[in-house]
Amino acid sequence: MEPRAFRFAPEDEVHVPSESVAARLQRDFVIGAFNEEDSQLIGVGGLAWSDGVKTRHKALLYGMYVKAADRRSGAADEIMKRLIDEARGSVEIVTLTVVSTNFRALRFYERWGFRAYGVEERSAKNGDGDYLDETLMALRFNE
Repeated sequence: MEPRAFRFAPEDEVHVPSESVAARLQRDFVIGAFNEEDSQLIGVGGLAWSDGVKTRHKALLYGMYVKAADRRSGAADEIMKRLIDEARGSVEIVTLTVVSTNFRALRFYERWGFRAYGVEERSAKNGDGDYLDETLMALRFNE
């Protein structure tokens, strides 16, 4: 994986009980992309719905990732299309965060209509002491 690409480290996820992972998969909308040759998982993305009275008009896009070797396969676009189709009509806004130096991802999200609305400085800190800023982005359906 790419440690500078995500806020959470693999070490954080390894201790999550399988029941919690199963509950997340039942609650959220998570989609995978698979290699046609050997049916290997090559990409994933998810949507978490906000259920608060004042926030249920929003969803959070999270965990978007496609393996480096498969990045020009169209898998990311297929995942994003399915995520947006799932969100459209049920929420007004989809938000996400992306590491500010991940220019390829920033361009990808912008191409899909997401717009930056802020930066959370020092959002994460790597084991080497290096801080990561995250760009906050949103896609608004009714604009």
